[in-house]
Amino acid sequence: MGKVTNPGTIGTRELRGKSPMFPRLCVLGLLILFCSVFYYFGELVDYFKWDSLRWDIFYTVHDIHRLLFLAPIIYAAYAFGLRATIIVTLISGGIWIPRALFISPYSFPLLRAILSLVVEGGTGLLAAFMLRQYRRTAFLERENKTERDTLLNILNRMTDGVLIIGPDYRVKFANEVMKRSFGPVNGLTCHKYIFHGVEPCAEKCRLRHVIAGATERWEYIMPDGTAFEAVASPYTDADGTECQLSVYHDITHLKKLDRVK
Repeated sequence: MGKVTNPGTIGTRELRGKSPMFPRLCVLGLLILFCSVFYYFGELVDYFKWDSLRWDIFYTVHDIHRLLFLAPIIYAAYAFGLRATIIVTLISGGIWIPRALFISPYSFPLLRAILSLVVEGGTGLLAAFMLRQYRRTAFLERENKTERDTLLNILNRMTDGVLIIGPDYRVKFANEVMKRSFGPVNGLTCHKYIFHGVEPCAEKCRLRHVIAGATERWEYIMPDGTAFEAVASPYTDADGTECQLSVYHDITHLKKLDRVK
């Protein structure tokens, strides 16, 4: 049997796909390096006396400079997930501390750095959590679609007719055997598709019982004398809709033998 994947234990590698990690680490490192250089560029200009680069933007309130670190934090959330987001947030805080403790001329520098860390780290964690949920949902949808496609392929190869009928009586799926006998579905209801009737099949219809969880068995005698034994069971479609899966076995030859006897 194939390995069953538990959605609760989906690894980050499975959620992110097969992209190599090294280029992402390089991008993350470059983002952190760029933000760090920009953060301390005013001090570098003063230290090396680069008067031509003494621009006002490098000497504004440090809170504005710290906003740049949202870029590596959000990128870590996108590329690596929750734990990487926490690590990059802490690295950012470590980069800010020397300026807050020893350089900043503004009031309450350490408190403002901590508040920035909380806000930016919280934003990154929220982004990481939302991306994780989105990827998990997309992964499960792909899994469900694959399972449904596999089931429908099996039903198409069956020698008996098969219908999947929704709670609104519309035929959601008919296998090749049913299509050969009754034609294309084209969004028809089951009573219209099988009997060309306008209303549901009254006492013959078991749809409500089956959707409620029952398994039903009955016989159909068509106007041309063709007889089917029908077995219907509950079926949950890929979109979560409770449906009826019906298998129609042609028993015309058995009925003819009964009449001969």
